[in-house]
Amino acid sequence: MNTVTLVEEPDLRTDLLAENERLLQLDQLKDELIATVSHELRTPLTSIVGYLELLHAPDAGPLTDQQAQFLGVIRRSAERLLSLISDLLLMAQVESDGMRLERENVDVAAIARECITAARPSAASRSIAMELAAEPASVFGDRRLLGEVVENLLSNAVKFTPAGGSIVVRVACLNDRVLLSVRDSGIGIPAIEQKELFARFYRTRDAARRAVPGSGLGLSIVKAIVDAHGGEVMVESAVSEGSTFRVLLPANQSLPAEERST
Repeated sequence: MNTVTLVEEPDLRTDLLAENERLLQLDQLKDELIATVSHELRTPLTSIVGYLELLHAPDAGPLTDQQAQFLGVIRRSAERLLSLISDLLLMAQVESDGMRLERENVDVAAIARECITAARPSAASRSIAMELAAEPASVFGDRRLLGEVVENLLSNAVKFTPAGGSIVVRVACLNDRVLLSVRDSGIGIPAIEQKELFARFYRTRDAARRAVPGSGLGLSIVKAIVDAHGGEVMVESAVSEGSTFRVLLPANQSLPAEERST
């Protein structure tokens, strides 16, 4: 008598769920590793920057021109690493438990003015003109994080604008929203690459080809911060004609109209 052996087919749905769970766990471990390593790196780097400042102090004694040049290179490199670590920690925070906002009444025009002042020396070194057209515009948001939005957009504009170009920053009130825009006369971004701009670690082909410094985190951080504030960010660009990044944030409706416009 012949016997028939029944072979159970694998439960594909169960396998897929298990694989998804495994990938989620790996992603969580990756974020935890990034956060842990970043924390461990920040402490010694902060110490390095601090001691570099002491070496530049008058009490440390005179430096030769060559020594001052070497220390300047070390300091710029350490500060660049600290900036990268801050970006990694922020992205790890967003991925793990969301972005924590310390909200207050913030004038976006004032933030833009401060960021332009900080970016002007870098732009001036390449003869890039910077212009601000801003009116007082209040939002209820995190001042430090909104500052990072403007800093990242300005930093990109300076990096990708050839010498002799221009950057225009605009802040305006549009009914119930606040507009922040950064327009540059830079190299522009191909249309096929624009949809990937806000992905983590994404760098355009031109950025890689020109060896422009950067981690590919700046615009993903901009989007995360803007999203956390209930806003939206968009880009318009054409190759060789420049780029315009626009951020729209909910206006602070808790203030009287006359106070919002002062």
